[in-house]
Amino acid sequence: MITAKTGVAGKTNSLSFDAARFSVDKINSEGGILGRSVELLEFDNRSTPEGSAQAARQAIKDGVVAVVGCNWSSHSLAMADVLQKAGVPMVTHMSTNPAVTRVGDYIFRICYTDSFQGAGLASFARRRLRDKTAVVLVDESRTYSIGLADTFIRSFERLGGQILWKGVYHADSVPFAAIIGVVNRYEPDALFVPGGYEDVSGFFLEAKRTGHDYHLLSGDGVGMKLFDYVGRNVSGIYFSSHWSRWVNTELSRRFVKEYEQSVGKLKEDTSALVYDSFMLLKDAMERAGTVDKAKVRDALAATRGFKGITGTIRFDENGDPIKPMVINELRFGGIMFLEQIDP
Repeated sequence: MITAKTGVAGKTNSLSFDAARFSVDKINSEGGILGRSVELLEFDNRSTPEGSAQAARQAIKDGVVAVVGCNWSSHSLAMADVLQKAGVPMVTHMSTNPAVTRVGDYIFRICYTDSFQGAGLASFARRRLRDKTAVVLVDESRTYSIGLADTFIRSFERLGGQILWKGVYHADSVPFAAIIGVVNRYEPDALFVPGGYEDVSGFFLEAKRTGHDYHLLSGDGVGMKLFDYVGRNVSGIYFSSHWSRWVNTELSRRFVKEYEQSVGKLKEDTSALVYDSFMLLKDAMERAGTVDKAKVRDALAATRGFKGITGTIRFDENGDPIKPMVINELRFGGIMFLEQIDP
């Protein structure tokens, strides 16, 4: 497992290591893979692309069969290049930028892509919220934000909507009041900010403070943790996610029960994505009948009808999953599951 334990991403990425330990314990409690116990190796990418590449090189030296990670797309891109050249299969659980799997045929993802996410959010805004105009704010320092903003804009306009303004900022120093002042002058129906917790909450709180009632939308990079920044009294924020604990399947219900008994309260969809990543690798290795890296890669590519916590999964020719996405709303101090959008 490679993702951040330290640095700016460590605070949120550490959740992935908890889920990885739970997943490997679950696999080993059920007999391991091909009759052998699984050893989990954990690597800290120090919240940087270079740290991610270094962690991948160390993982190769340590003889890993496959790698799960990273959370951030910029980190996964750096790691993917190293692993592709070494012929080591990689499954990213959280990196949604389409460029990640384009690195090569050893790179897969369990999460949906920004292309699907952006289109789904744009469709939701136009169809359910009936938004005709939107402003989009982009963190130009994050690959994730740039990619998701672009796909949302293209889809929103294709559906007949109008983008009034695309504003850019840098997460290290954000003039929230000044930027929201510009947004308010445009008077959009919706404000879409595909960023991180701090910047998204800063923009949304400032929008609420100024009394404007346009719809507030974000991507899968926020979730329940956004309440830590905006407070429990803020409602009417819509965001995409990969899974909801309210998805009513036996597999999902059992996962929630076992995870919370073993680890603690499930707060994000990250844990489910990590779990699906490890179970997918287990499934591929058992179908391959070996831990040979090339044959495991071939088995991953041939995946059809894999029943995961986050949905039934098959891969396209790029190693991207064809699976559903969820739309939630932050309301009444919690998450309200609104709808599931199928591919």
